[in-house]
Amino acid sequence: MAMVVPFWFRGTEFQDRGTLHFHSLIGGVGDIRRLLFKDFWELHGFARVEKYDPERGAASYVGKYLTKTAADIRFSHNLKQELSGRVEA
Repeated sequence: MAMVVPFWFRGTEFQDRGTLHFHSLIGGVGDIRRLLFKDFWELHGFARVEKYDPERGAASYVGKYLTKTAADIRFSHNLKQELSGRVEA
């Protein structure tokens, strides 16, 4: 069985009140409980962690942060490889 390596997109910005704020999409996490991520993030603040649903507009969500000039946008090193391997001809 091949090892699954998580891949991700992350946008970091500062809110008007100066608080650091993260947005991210994470894939390749296998059957890790989503609440495990929520529990970790809530050690440092508020978190909403939901299972990916393409009908809820994730492409629009990511696009919104890619166009923000004040946001620091990062991608995992393997994101392009992961996405290109899923494209069907």
